[in-house]
Amino acid sequence: MKSALGALALVLLLGGCATGSGQQYSLGTDEKGVFTSRNPGTPIPLDRIKGLDEVQLAALFGTGALDRKDDPARAMRYQSDACVLFVYLYRRSGTAWKAEYADAYDLKLRPLPVDQCAGSVAAQKRRVA
Repeated sequence: MKSALGALALVLLLGGCATGSGQQYSLGTDEKGVFTSRNPGTPIPLDRIKGLDEVQLAALFGTGALDRKDDPARAMRYQSDACVLFVYLYRRSGTAWKAEYADAYDLKLRPLPVDQCAGSVAAQKRRVA
């Protein structure tokens, strides 16, 4: 009787592991991102983002969802309904923070073109009161 209950418990535990109902995320694959936005805005090229300071970034994208500072580097995260935009800022020898790089991902963490995501974030910019 004990072995039958043990076998039943094992089947139930293993069955719960294989539901497959959760979202699937892609980390490190060659899968292309999917950009679908209710308000995509006008694409903003990376060249326009590079060199912006934190005040200019706030004017363009609104308030970031994340602002992580690890001097001399800083990562700011912005989000729209379609994507997540990361902007990386650096400061050299005590100068102001300046954007040097950005990357973008869809909501399943697949890479997207920065210009599409930046346009969407700017069109949907968020402000914290």
